[in-house]
Amino acid sequence: MRLKLKTDAAPRENVNDVHQPSSGDKNDSALAVAFEFLRANILLLLLGPLVAGAVAVGTAYVVPQYYTSTVYLNLDETGARNADAWMRSYPVVDKVLSQVSVRGATQEERRKWIEENRRIVVASGGPQKTATLFKMEYSDRDAALAQKINTLLIDTWLEATRPPPDKRASLEAEIERTETQAKAITALIERLEKDATSFVSQSLQGELATPILGLIAKRDENLGALIDLKNKLKGMSRDVVFGVPDLPQEPSWPNKKLVFALTVAVTGLLLLALTILRYVRFRRF
Repeated sequence: MRLKLKTDAAPRENVNDVHQPSSGDKNDSALAVAFEFLRANILLLLLGPLVAGAVAVGTAYVVPQYYTSTVYLNLDETGARNADAWMRSYPVVDKVLSQVSVRGATQEERRKWIEENRRIVVASGGPQKTATLFKMEYSDRDAALAQKINTLLIDTWLEATRPPPDKRASLEAEIERTETQAKAITALIERLEKDATSFVSQSLQGELATPILGLIAKRDENLGALIDLKNKLKGMSRDVVFGVPDLPQEPSWPNKKLVFALTVAVTGLLLLALTILRYVRFRRF
């Protein structure tokens, strides 16, 4: 007797019969995650722009504004460099500091403050290499103080170019000697010219012309030296200062509108980066 064994084999599933999520299901899942993220971060998304605006307004308000007083100098490049060097010198700066109060706990810090806020540049529109007009600027948080310091720097610089008492006495003595010599030469020239016309024969008048011309050249040389000596005695002329330092009415920098815009942009980017980071972490969990 044969026994017939019966085996029950599990039916094989067709791969095509397994349920695959459709694109519609994926979209629904992504939307659900997005809505869940918005619900969890509603305060960040609502308050973030307000915080960015508040930070921008606060930054624009807190950043100090500076006013710039300007005066023009009728100098060439060499003269402008010399003026700049004079105004950087400690005797000039210290004399200015003795009359005003600026930021700094020590004298060195106050000197640095003056130097950092003063500049001499080519006037707008002027050629860089052959400029004959420069502008001197001084900036401060107080408009009136900016004008006062600019004025003191100009006055102290001009005064510093004048010779000290001992050199002044030497120049005055040299001027007196040169003037005496020029007068003596002039008198000799006039006498020779008169004698040549009145008493000397026609043939000798030509021979006297040569020494007379030499004396005239010497007199002109003395007169030129006399002008130079007097200029040294007077120092730098105030004529090189074109106008007076102005009193600024509007702040020169920083531009508060630009500060506000940049702060909004930077804060907005930071908030966007934070939001993206939080969203990525939210998706992982």
